[in-house]
Amino acid sequence: MASMEATPALGMPLKQDHAPPQGDAQQKMAVVIASGQCISRSLVCNGDQDCEEDGADEDRCEERKTVCDIDKTPLNSELTGAGFDIITGETKGRVIHTKSFGGQCRKVFSGDRREYYRLSESVLAYNFQVKVQNDFSYEFFNSTWSYMKHKERYENSNKYKQTQNENLQKSKQLMVVENSVEVAQFINNRPDFLTLAEPFWKELFNLPVVYEYSVYRRLIEHFGTHFLHSGSLGGHYKVIFYMDTDKMKAEGVSITDLYKCTSSGWNAIIVKKKKKECTKLDELLLTSSGTSGNKIKGDPYIEGGSPSAVAGLSYLDLNNPAGNSQMYTSWAASVTDYPRVIKKKLTPLYDLVKEVPCSSVKKHYLKHAIEEYMAENDPCKCQPCQNGGEAAVEGTQCVCYCKPYTFGAACELGTLVQDQPGVVDGQWSCWSSWSACSGGRKSRSRSCNNPSPRGGGKACLGEQHESKPCEDEELQHLRLIEPHCFDLSIKPTEFCSPPPLLENGFVQNAENSYPVGKNIVYACKHGYSLVGDPVAKCLSNLQWQVGERYCHETACLLPDLEGGLQGEPWKPVYEIGERITLSCPHGMHLEGAHSILCEPSLKWSPDVKTIQCKRPLQPSVPSVKTEVTDPKCQPWEKVHQSQCVCKMPYECGHSPSVSFMKLIRGIYLYLISLFSTPSTCLAEVDVQNGPVRHQKFQCKCL
Repeated sequence: MASMEATPALGMPLKQDHAPPQGDAQQKMAVVIASGQCISRSLVCNGDQDCEEDGADEDRCEERKTVCDIDKTPLNSELTGAGFDIITGETKGRVIHTKSFGGQCRKVFSGDRREYYRLSESVLAYNFQVKVQNDFSYEFFNSTWSYMKHKERYENSNKYKQTQNENLQKSKQLMVVENSVEVAQFINNRPDFLTLAEPFWKELFNLPVVYEYSVYRRLIEHFGTHFLHSGSLGGHYKVIFYMDTDKMKAEGVSITDLYKCTSSGWNAIIVKKKKKECTKLDELLLTSSGTSGNKIKGDPYIEGGSPSAVAGLSYLDLNNPAGNSQMYTSWAASVTDYPRVIKKKLTPLYDLVKEVPCSSVKKHYLKHAIEEYMAENDPCKCQPCQNGGEAAVEGTQCVCYCKPYTFGAACELGTLVQDQPGVVDGQWSCWSSWSACSGGRKSRSRSCNNPSPRGGGKACLGEQHESKPCEDEELQHLRLIEPHCFDLSIKPTEFCSPPPLLENGFVQNAENSYPVGKNIVYACKHGYSLVGDPVAKCLSNLQWQVGERYCHETACLLPDLEGGLQGEPWKPVYEIGERITLSCPHGMHLEGAHSILCEPSLKWSPDVKTIQCKRPLQPSVPSVKTEVTDPKCQPWEKVHQSQCVCKMPYECGHSPSVSFMKLIRGIYLYLISLFSTPSTCLAEVDVQNGPVRHQKFQCKCL
């Protein structure tokens, strides 16, 4: 609504510049007084605060029904509704109302915390499943250029911030150490079913219906360029260490040698194994780090975990793997209480422009503004790098990613080895501004001179000139169906009631009001396809011109897994013949089938209701008092309350053993210290997360 004044309570007259929904629609919709958002009247007086900021839907209720017996949402689930800036990599303001339940009582069980939580309607699926990688991954790159290309290919990102100024003075190679901890996974609903966060909705409401980049950019700065489609709550550990290329060459060390070391057990955090290649790796890291003693320093890129636990992760002590492991374990344990969204999949923010006047026009302009915002960081604005280096924008500065054996601010130093010297491939300059309209079209151009190809280098790929109609075709279409959004003298006074509901479907361009002449388009949710005419129109008699349509089921939907049941793979819809493998949290066992199949009938077989996670039955206590004997424990365990539990590191002493450390409520990581002395630690030892198989080295407590 374009303007609105607060009134004392629901049902009181509203001062507004257009009519509210009438008739049956008025019974279905209720106006949130403070902001102007509309919610379903079925959500009024249901015990849930569906009006995010003021709770007006629960004011002055003569009768109040209770929809659900719990209100507690999963810890930190509000992170699933945040915006994200793909340019800066920063989490932004909330765009999704993550505590709107839509009158539903959907629950999810946490086997870790042994309790149920309520899911908001914004989440299509939410799964408590702790995933801890016991092994660290190691990747080696012979230049920052190689690492950037790797990120572009595998991570859809070329953002890598060089923080060590000394790397500009020498050619460096990179060692990237990574690991992750997941505590929960989620999939958000599709945009049409998401309730907008009230601050974000207000910003959309106040956007102009003419294109003003500065105003639209301000919204992008607050809420980002994208929002979350899916991801995991947890933490991601990544530290980049540097090695002097000249030192590696002098020592005759190749990246292949370094992979031999790390693949055979070298681990500065947990495992230390003395091999020839590993000794050289230690020396390279120490020499390049420039730190005193046996500590090496890297560039940390840590997501999640408490600030105090993150602080010490940029340094590693090569002579103290136990201390390093303690630092890492402290961080990993803190991720449960300080998670971030990792392994995220994103959707453009403009897909959330809805439920405001002229939403289709504002959506078009926001899409254009995001493209313009991202173009601000186009490396075409930078001076060309030398020796085949590639330019990029970090913040407001241009940087160069240098190829092997080259370095310097512009990669001007060193010698290009892998490519032929003097050969320069061409790169495009930035596009010029659009020309004035001529014959109903406008044009722009760019040049292959940033740099120009020379010495037999490749020419630029792509077109040098581009033209398009003076007015975007989509805007021309919007001008026809929503003329009042372009000509402010046209003020709509007649409105249709909200369009008819479509079972398992929705209106793609839903708004708060539907003036005469407004066209809408129906679509179906995941797992359904639309049969019939998708378009409906608000006629002059204030009725909808609608044809027959329905949503036809085409796939099996994600089943409701209750009581701790967990499933893999985990996605919104499944094709016929696909299976879900079922499992239970630690301490519970599966009763029933271990998998379910999507049948041609689009039903799951067997019925998931016949499958349960159950706790082992406790043996009955005998009435006759018997002598209690302590169990026989493994060397790394101790007796506590007649049970074997893991020893703490300081309790290990000097006995040969393997130390286990409890991490993240029931998940065990084994921490093994391996040395070159052969020993009798050859037997297979069963542990919570898998066996330790035939380690041919002496085992000791950490």
